[in-house]
Amino acid sequence: MSDTSVVNSLSGSRILVVDDHRNIRLSLKMTLEGEGAIVTEAETYAQALIKLGSLSEAQAIPFDVVLLDIRLPDGNGLDVLKLLSHHKHASQVIMISGEGTVKEAFAATKLGAFDYIEKPFVPERILVSIGRCLDFNNIQVTNKQLSQQVMKGQEILGQTPAVEELKSLISRVAPTNGRVLILGESGTGKELIAKSVHRQSQRAKKPMVKVNCAAIPHSLVESELFGHEKGAFTGATKNRKGLFEQADGGTLFLDEIGELDLNVQAKLLRTLQSGEIIPVGSETVTTVDVRLIAATHRDLEGMVANGEFREDLFYRLNVVTIVSPPLRERKDDLDILVNHFVEDACQEHAIPQRSVTPTAMAELKAYHWPGNIRELRNVIEREVILSDSAEIDSVSSLSTKVSPVATTSTQSQQTKSNSLSKTTPPGDAASFSFESEVVPWQELHQAIGKSYIKYVLNKTQGNVSEAARVLCLERAYLHRLMKKLGIQRGVVVTD
Repeated sequence: MSDTSVVNSLSGSRILVVDDHRNIRLSLKMTLEGEGAIVTEAETYAQALIKLGSLSEAQAIPFDVVLLDIRLPDGNGLDVLKLLSHHKHASQVIMISGEGTVKEAFAATKLGAFDYIEKPFVPERILVSIGRCLDFNNIQVTNKQLSQQVMKGQEILGQTPAVEELKSLISRVAPTNGRVLILGESGTGKELIAKSVHRQSQRAKKPMVKVNCAAIPHSLVESELFGHEKGAFTGATKNRKGLFEQADGGTLFLDEIGELDLNVQAKLLRTLQSGEIIPVGSETVTTVDVRLIAATHRDLEGMVANGEFREDLFYRLNVVTIVSPPLRERKDDLDILVNHFVEDACQEHAIPQRSVTPTAMAELKAYHWPGNIRELRNVIEREVILSDSAEIDSVSSLSTKVSPVATTSTQSQQTKSNSLSKTTPPGDAASFSFESEVVPWQELHQAIGKSYIKYVLNKTQGNVSEAARVLCLERAYLHRLMKKLGIQRGVVVTD
């Protein structure tokens, strides 16, 4: 008797035994059925083909594992293996032979046989091999499911004219090597667009390396992009490849490129012009083949006019511009997006399937979504988690946000007034008296920002990630704001 792990792995598995010796078939059948497997027998090449079915691509093979003798009365088992090797739903095949040769074993392996076992064999040898086959099958199924989940997460959802135009532009731009500049507000899905461009490009099988320029300390940006030599600066204890080298042959996605300082912009421009990089602390020139995709929510043309962004770099980046539309301009896509996010949230948190009623959907469509799709996803996830019933009939988290655009100016002003009173912490920005001492605008701006960030951190029990989601900010950017404003990390903040 085999060990428990083998018993568990064979239970319910479907196995086809193809051998012209009756005693061998019966022996294998008894052994495998004793472990819980479902066994089917075939004596000849012709019978094996009948049991396997039509072998058409549309039809799944009805067996998990095939035990296949090489020598059959009316054919060669290797021919059956060859047919199975061309099938996308093929079973795992273990070849068995009483007169095997090294040449046949090599041929079987080349055609995709999982194992090759010579007769006579002991039952344990067969059981172990089948167990490994089934483990391999499970890994393949898991990988396929994960791949489908990844592809699902990378799909650009929507059917509005704005989204259809976006998809069409991506399909035209992606197969080229042209640089792409993606513009759009925060939370509109610029990274998703970049992934879609890469996935549809000729570089799809090569790496896509992505980095948020706003999340890297200014002192380390050059090292991150171009790499560094050991000893180039304090803390550089070994050589390190930069992102350009890591993306060689593939795509480099620079998100929030407007955050790069002018010094790094100059070095980036040189790399785009020459296709060469020089790691920090090195004199060695390295050639790289990288397609660059950049994105920003900032007005780069305005930054160029103000001397904050290099004009020559702007034109190098701006070969093709893709604009990511804000959610308020594609509200007809809300039904698709909401249902998708509800399904995702239910799966992620192991919650029974929820649905959104027409009443709740109307609330969602009335809101103006300043945080765009990122905000929508967060709101839906929160509602799914907090909902006590299978139907989400009201979106309670919207009541604490700035009001949706009203149908009349009077309604708009009244609603905004009400919502402000709900979101403003007592004793904070809204309660400042203009009869008190006049302060510079920048000082007032920082005071309001600091006060509100502390308020949100209190509401999220000091959870910076959750606070960033509520504020519709990148987590790294919120950390920088907290450091700048003197707000401590990792604690619940109180005044």
